[in-house]
Amino acid sequence: MKKIKNIKSQSLIELCLVIILAFLLNFVLSNYFFRIDLTKENRFSLSNASKNLAAKVVEPMYVKVYLEGEFPADFKRLQRSVKEMLDEFSVYSNGNIQYEFIDPFVDANDKKSNDIIQELGGKGLQATSVQVKKDDEFSQKIIIPGALILYKQREIPLNLLKGQFGAAPEETINSSIELLEYEIANVLRKSVQTKANKLALLRGHGELEKWDIADGRAELELFYDVEDLDVTQVPPQTLNEYVGIIIAKPTIPFTDFDKFKIDQYIMNGGKVLWLMESQSAEMDSLMKTNMFFTSSFNHNLDDILFKYGVRINQNIVQDLQCEAIPILSGMKDGMPQQKLLPWVFYPVTPPSGVHPIIKNIDHIWFQFASSIDTIPNSKIKKTVLLQSSSYSRVVPAPVRIDLEIARLNPEPELFRTGGNKILAVLLEGEFNSIFQYRYDATKNPELPFKEKIENGKMIVVSDGDIIKNQRKKTTGEIFPLGFNRFTQQQFGNKRFLLNCVDYLCDESGIIEIRSKEITLRQLDKAKVKKEKKMWQLVNIAVPIVLVLLFGWMNRLIRNKKYA
Repeated sequence: MKKIKNIKSQSLIELCLVIILAFLLNFVLSNYFFRIDLTKENRFSLSNASKNLAAKVVEPMYVKVYLEGEFPADFKRLQRSVKEMLDEFSVYSNGNIQYEFIDPFVDANDKKSNDIIQELGGKGLQATSVQVKKDDEFSQKIIIPGALILYKQREIPLNLLKGQFGAAPEETINSSIELLEYEIANVLRKSVQTKANKLALLRGHGELEKWDIADGRAELELFYDVEDLDVTQVPPQTLNEYVGIIIAKPTIPFTDFDKFKIDQYIMNGGKVLWLMESQSAEMDSLMKTNMFFTSSFNHNLDDILFKYGVRINQNIVQDLQCEAIPILSGMKDGMPQQKLLPWVFYPVTPPSGVHPIIKNIDHIWFQFASSIDTIPNSKIKKTVLLQSSSYSRVVPAPVRIDLEIARLNPEPELFRTGGNKILAVLLEGEFNSIFQYRYDATKNPELPFKEKIENGKMIVVSDGDIIKNQRKKTTGEIFPLGFNRFTQQQFGNKRFLLNCVDYLCDESGIIEIRSKEITLRQLDKAKVKKEKKMWQLVNIAVPIVLVLLFGWMNRLIRNKKYA
């Protein structure tokens, strides 16, 4: 009896010591914050850029997530991932980020549901239709996978579902989950940014008009201070005030002095997005005649681009993977009728690769693009961002543009000539000045000159219209960048533009978050169906057997110890 009493006393002392130790440990560690992520993809770990942005949220930020209710398992997974990600951001914001999940359609009839869709759509949130199974019956349900972020009297929309052409629902959800951190961080960036870096749209050489790039400019102005800059009217040093410049489809030749300004801007660390075209080809020309021949632009930039490592060829890329155009097909009741036909001069390119600029963005729509060749140079790293499909070919200039081509049924074999054609390329590394052996510093001592830069960056795209939005001239209505008002199809041109500028100019590192990958580990549906009964039995029986086995072994041990 005395032995049993001593054992109880010893156990009670040990319990008290454990409680005291746990209390002291918790008290000491309360001043330190750390989290351990044991997942292979570090899916619950925020990047340093995200942590820094979250720490800048100094006032309460309210997030209304419209992802609540009854919907398929994939959307439940998205909902859970959103909650986990918001929890992470909330921790690093010292609790200033607060959120709630809302079902906007609860107790709503059809009319009220339509009003809700229109109201939230007006705020920038996109609705989508999903298939819901209930009692062996399928029905369509409208959900709004998005959120509204309220901070300092600003309301910013966040669409959580990132659809892609031809992607399976599981892949779409997985891509959306991969981009969650980037999308939330981007919203924080809009919210907390106080002073924006200056970005220049170069003028003076027949570039795209302001209405042609109005939507793309509006997107950039959310993050940058965008200014028009007539390079012909400013001294070379002025360009150094800008973190980046965009040269959008110049049509008038650059003088050597203007090229010198751009060259020295690059040598001093400036970043350039070149949106160039070698051929003059516009759809407006087909309104007057059914056929025309292209002419070559003389922008006088071929030599400087060649020096930096690329050549934009004098041709036009035709691709069977293309967008459609409206073609007159006849008359009906005295009214002209149109139908949509594929237009091989409008390549639609799927972003391939894992580079953060193109990862998980929609297809890009090109118009009369040329092919790009890269020049061998071991000091310049060349990353192909966009290229035509394997069913593409190039037509040397001058190119015959004929509406009858849209009415033909081309042979696929005719388009398999030489494989994919480069349409956009990223250049990184050591760039040498084109004026390296031509500039005489003694004649112009007031102009500082650099011969090279060791860590420069630039992006070259062989189509200036990649950032051109459509516009209804009769009303002045401007359509979103990448949206084709004739086919009602939205492409990823706007996201591509912002990603290019961010990669070149944004020093926060937020663009690198797009490289995050989450592996989609799917179950074998056929195997699940076949072995369903067996695994149900295992899940029910094994825990019961283990509990009984543990109880039996525990009884044996106690009998042996205390008998």
